[in-house]
Amino acid sequence: MHHLGIDIGGGSAKVSLVDDASNVRHQALVELVDHADEPATNRAARVDVVASAIARATADGAALASVTVAMPGIVDAAHRRIVSLPGKLAGLEGVDWTTELAARAPAHAVAVTVLNDAHAAVLGEARLGAGRGAFDVAMLTLGTGVGGGVVLGGQLLEGRNRRAGHLGHISLDPYGEPSVFPTPGSLEWHLGDAYASARTGGRYASNEAIVAAARRGEAAAAVDWQRMIRALAVGIASIVNAFDCERVILGGGLVLAGPRLFDPLTRELAEVEWRPGGIAVEVVPAALGRHSGSVGAAVFGRERGVAS
Repeated sequence: MHHLGIDIGGGSAKVSLVDDASNVRHQALVELVDHADEPATNRAARVDVVASAIARATADGAALASVTVAMPGIVDAAHRRIVSLPGKLAGLEGVDWTTELAARAPAHAVAVTVLNDAHAAVLGEARLGAGRGAFDVAMLTLGTGVGGGVVLGGQLLEGRNRRAGHLGHISLDPYGEPSVFPTPGSLEWHLGDAYASARTGGRYASNEAIVAAARRGEAAAAVDWQRMIRALAVGIASIVNAFDCERVILGGGLVLAGPRLFDPLTRELAEVEWRPGGIAVEVVPAALGRHSGSVGAAVFGRERGVAS
């Protein structure tokens, strides 16, 4: 049997087909437009992507045991819809994907499970990526914002209201600026690309610009970059204190900085991480790239079916 995972965002959808033996059989990237002012158009385009992915999988002979959609936001208890999606993906908050698919594409109507996209990403990496072999794993996705997820004892941590693992919203400064949520001085504010200009007093519009300027030897950029590294190290140390993870996985665009990120981060962690018995957390880059979420969604569908 096969399990289909579709990770839906504003600008694209990632698709992965995984079999019962954990082999990835097919992957695809579908470019999308985020119609923020046209909720119905936004919704229809993304439901069509799911229908097309189902059609492609079945046409290739795959017997689908599950279909799971990963998206930003808070999932309901039944994993059928996103119940809170402030300011993102207009038209998709509250959508029951099983009902919507049946109405728009009845030929491809199936039961659809819904999962938070950061939860999907950490599950994908834990099972088939950089977290393989570890039981306690946390993941941070360093992009426009900072996403996160946790796998403890081999199980995805969702929490009572499915909001566990929002690690980007832990506070590093109780008197700092809020991001999109009211938590002051969050890890997301210190690292998210959306806040680069605010953090640097308007000197740099993006994290990419900060890294490029630091490479050119600009002193101000070097200071800004070092502050980001310090914030990341303190955030990781705090996460390890809370969950005792054996491995922390970093994904997202900031990881493309490579050694310029990981080398100073290693030095900062040596200074700020509590290491009883000399045991240090492993910090590694994500292995599944842009498909962490779609693979994790497929894995979630498979494991949910086994559990039921």
